[in-house]
Amino acid sequence: MTTVLRRLRDWVVGLAILALALLIMAKLENEQALRFTGPFVAVDGDTLLAKGERLRLEGLDAPEIDQACTRPDGGHYSCGEDARQVLADIVLSGGWECSGADRDRYERLLVICRRGTDDLGRLLVSSGAAVADGRYLAEEGLARRQIKGIWNSTFERPSEWRRLQKLEEVEQTAWVRTLVPHWISTWFEE
Repeated sequence: MTTVLRRLRDWVVGLAILALALLIMAKLENEQALRFTGPFVAVDGDTLLAKGERLRLEGLDAPEIDQACTRPDGGHYSCGEDARQVLADIVLSGGWECSGADRDRYERLLVICRRGTDDLGRLLVSSGAAVADGRYLAEEGLARRQIKGIWNSTFERPSEWRRLQKLEEVEQTAWVRTLVPHWISTWFEE
């Protein structure tokens, strides 16, 4: 019986040490996160500026500043500017803390912003100012069902809009690549 109790004791001690090591690792990882408490400036619907650092809200995607959406009556409006204004109004109330450790391809710090139990990303997506991008899927579904914000219009998802804008830029400059070599080659033929 004593060997069984010793083995049980060893297992319990081993698990306790493992749990303690995991807690220490989680604490150290949390210490590496950069934290910002404002004041914040809304650059666009999903990017903030604080103390010279650009902060990209993680888990959502807002319409771009130049992006237009179509109302049910057929009128166009700047849904990107509306998203920026919603974000600006929310952070103006103060008390937000944004923290993150990773960066996106544009070197913006990826952050989650909280004020007490409020999550800034959750508020933006549930108000219809942004779409979910990996997080906040339930909030997007609710905003869609309640026809809030951009869900009360016809719009392209921001990622799709950006992709189409890049294609248009390529198409607009393609004539230069096509015509210039031809013109240059005709100069030398004479």
